[in-house]
Amino acid sequence: MNESIAIAWPTDDELRAVGETKVLFGHQSVGADILDGVARVYLGASVPAPVIADVSSGEDASDGTLLHACLGVNGEPLSKFAAFAELLDTPVAEGVDVALMKLCYVDVTASTDVHAVFDAYLSMMADLEAAHPDVRFLYTTVPLTADRGWKSKIRALLGGDDRMGPADNVARERYNTMVREKYAASGRLVDIAAVESAGTDERSQDGHTYYVLNQSLTLDRGHLNEAGSEAVAAELLKTVATYSPVA
Repeated sequence: MNESIAIAWPTDDELRAVGETKVLFGHQSVGADILDGVARVYLGASVPAPVIADVSSGEDASDGTLLHACLGVNGEPLSKFAAFAELLDTPVAEGVDVALMKLCYVDVTASTDVHAVFDAYLSMMADLEAAHPDVRFLYTTVPLTADRGWKSKIRALLGGDDRMGPADNVARERYNTMVREKYAASGRLVDIAAVESAGTDERSQDGHTYYVLNQSLTLDRGHLNEAGSEAVAAELLKTVATYSPVA
């Protein structure tokens, strides 16, 4: 059943703080959805929106306050970690106040060695924090997918892999649990999965519990529609504002 969710919208003061903060965000397609949501959140406010610049496509970063870049290869989380670490060592990252990266749902599936991916994330973040002590790093959970439709279920039974099945979300729940246990107490966790699954019930697969992306927030069971992108964007903006140097 589709359920609407209550969104904790950022205040004008929080939006103003984000606008005065230089942010670097590494992502892929779901991240692009979130950035679309950022633009729409500001449309409904009386605060000017930050300048968003895609540094991976060569846009000028000098006037940008929300810099973003596509990282690595989908389905290869370690490539994204490496790309993010490399990005922090380029001139693009000079003067950055807050930095974060996110994986996509295709990066954590039933076939993923979840512990190995989490250990690599843990190591990368520790190294970056040591190398860039003036940057406030935020952490993220991996996005979820909604339950399969009947066509996807048939495809899965025939051996196809759309990475949107219960076992895939079980793996994401395992990864996200480790991220929350490590980083939730820091206050710097952008819990994408928690926002995406708001209004849904806990589910079970082979004795393992998991959550799904609320179908009212998605276009295609994986990417975010306007409501979903705004919901996650609101969570991101509120967290960035908390750790803005002007907060």
